[in-house]
Formats: sequence, structure tokens, C-alpha cells
Amino acid sequence: MKITPIDLRKQEFRNALRGYDRHEVNAFLEMVANELDELLREHAALTERIRDQDGKIDDYRQMEKTLQETLFSAQKTVDELRKNAEKEAELILRNAKIEADGVVADARNEIVQLREEISSLRSEKEAFLAQFEGLIQAQKRFLSAYQERKEKEVPSLVGVFEKIE
Repeated sequence: MKITPIDLRKQEFRNALRGYDRHEVNAFLEMVANELDELLREHAALTERIRDQDGKIDDYRQMEKTLQETLFSAQKTVDELRKNAEKEAELILRNAKIEADGVVADARNEIVQLREEISSLRSEKEAFLAQFEGLIQAQKRFLSAYQERKEKEVPSLVGVFEKIE
């Protein structure tokens, strides 16, 4: 059973022989009732303050939970961005390698074509030199034949001059 300040104020005691001074008892009960009243108000204020603090603690816990969820979400986003960046980097490297392989293949094909062209030009040069040498030989034979004919004709002219002299 809880005792309230009103209970203390309304409390009646029996009269007894050699009992306590009634005014003193009533004054003491009033003082206890006032003190109890003050303590109950203080208790109510502290209880209200505890409720407020509990509410704030709940708010802080909720904020902490929200922050943790946000941090988790941010970490997850960072991880996804990192994975995407790594995948993109791999793709870029793979494409660069493919492109580089294509450039190398094109260069090799061009080298093969240039070698074939050089070989063809060498063959043409050899053929031209052979034709030119043949032409020179033919010219030499022509000149030689011409000179022989001239020499045959020249002595006959020499003979003509000798006869004239």
C-alpha cells in the first residue's frame, strides 16, 4: 500500500494515556507529508526527465541505425563502383590489346606487301638490266659490224687515193 501526503494529513491516532503531544505529532505528520509531497513531485519530474532521455536515446539509436545503414549503403556503392571501374579498366585494356593486335597485324601485312613489292621490283630490275645488257650487246654487235663494213670500205677508198697519187 502506497502512502500519499493526503493519507498522512488525514491520519488520526487514538488517544492514549501518556501518549504523544497531539500538536507535535500533527506538525511532524504535516512536515513528513510536505517532504513526501516534495519527493513525489521530484520523483515525477525525474520520471518525466527519464522518459525524455529515453526518447532522446531512442532517437539517437534510430539515428545511429540510419547512419549505419547509410554507411553500409555507401560502402556497398563504393564497392560496386570499384568493381565497375575494374571491369571497365579490364574492358579498356582488352580493347586496347585487340586494337594493338590489329595494328600489329596490319603492320605485318604491310611488311609482307612491301617485301613482295621489293621482290617484284628486284625482279623487274633484273629483267630491265638483262634487257639493257642485251640492248648494249646488240648495239656492240651492230657497231662492230658497222665498223667492219667501214673498214672494208675504207681500204678500198685508200686504194683509190693510192691510185690517184
